[in-house]
Amino acid sequence: MKLLITLSLLAFISCTPFRPALSDTLRANHDEYAVKGRNGILIKQRLSFGAFATTSVKRSWTRGTSSKSGFGLGTDPYSPDYVNIIGKEYINKKQTLNFSLIDGTRNSQVYCATNFNAKEVTIGNKPNSVVNIVLDLMGKGGSSTNNFYVQVYTAEGERPWQLLFDNQAWQATPKSFEAVFAKSSNEYYTITAITQVEAKGKVLNMPFGAIGLEVRNKSGNPVATLSLADNGIVFLGKVSTEERFLMANLCVALLLQEQIG
Repeated sequence: MKLLITLSLLAFISCTPFRPALSDTLRANHDEYAVKGRNGILIKQRLSFGAFATTSVKRSWTRGTSSKSGFGLGTDPYSPDYVNIIGKEYINKKQTLNFSLIDGTRNSQVYCATNFNAKEVTIGNKPNSVVNIVLDLMGKGGSSTNNFYVQVYTAEGERPWQLLFDNQAWQATPKSFEAVFAKSSNEYYTITAITQVEAKGKVLNMPFGAIGLEVRNKSGNPVATLSLADNGIVFLGKVSTEERFLMANLCVALLLQEQIG
């Protein structure tokens, strides 16, 4: 991913420094954070920006201790809290990781898996499956065999926020790319690729690929932007502290996706 971004930006080398073009709403009211610690393999290391920092990033997907806790892999498929989408056989592979994010008052648990086929998602009659949510919202489901899947728990006992992100499409076809980060069909965000950069006061179109991602709430308002070039930059809108924490978790997961393969 970094290689493709770097190649895309070579066309603008005379225009540096560059940064992703922000939506007008976010540009007028945001906080900007440089990402620290995103150097090479991040397993067992820390990543931070602003008040947000990960604990040790672990190369595993913790098996949930009970269906009530909900964390990680569910244990009881008949429980209303059951959100399992990945079998134990997949989790035993080295294509998963988990981390906790802290901001001084809150902490989360986040589980990620990559090179993941959307068909492995448990659809059935589970309305809270992220694939079913995408089908409801966009009329289409994930078809890629190289998806990045994320579960974010910001409070124990609650259903997770889920992301199904096509690793290939966001760079191969960035202008038509869209992903959904959702807790239910009424609680969701959409994610689009950013194909414009700002340099010396000008907005320029990238010849191919994307420099980052923009997150919008269900009303279509941007709440966060993530630059994935170099070490990364996070732009968070002036929303509630709870929503900023959720966006920070999403951004960290996307920053870490290259480290799982």
